[in-house]
Amino acid sequence: MKHLAELEAKLLPLFREAAERIGQEHPSFKFQVFSSSVGGATAYQGHNLGLECMFPDAGDHEADCVAASVRVMHLTTEPMLSEVGVEWGSGQHPDVRVEFVEHAAPLTQGSLDEVATRLPELFAVFRAPLQAWGSRNASA
Repeated sequence: MKHLAELEAKLLPLFREAAERIGQEHPSFKFQVFSSSVGGATAYQGHNLGLECMFPDAGDHEADCVAASVRVMHLTTEPMLSEVGVEWGSGQHPDVRVEFVEHAAPLTQGSLDEVATRLPELFAVFRAPLQAWGSRNASA
């Protein structure tokens, strides 16, 4: 798919660079860059890509991951940029998150360029949970 190839070519290198930099800042956490299809059993093919941080010391009641991600939908019909943000896995976590896309918008070269331009903001927000997670027990 043309749109998927463009998405990965433009954004994955930026996520990989961020993973390397942020991983050096936080060596006790595990980072992974991902790119995966969603909606395979439906007519609404989508794709997620991003950077995930796993917390190996998470308790049973705590979220064990946080991710900065870009999501697109309707790749086989009218591709749409559906989400760009920082979200947690399920469980208790510090209240740090962001969503840069209020409503799904057409996936165009312009919207892709805008996402790439705003990734430093996304990574800045992504770093905040890492700091918060590291200090979550400091006040206990």
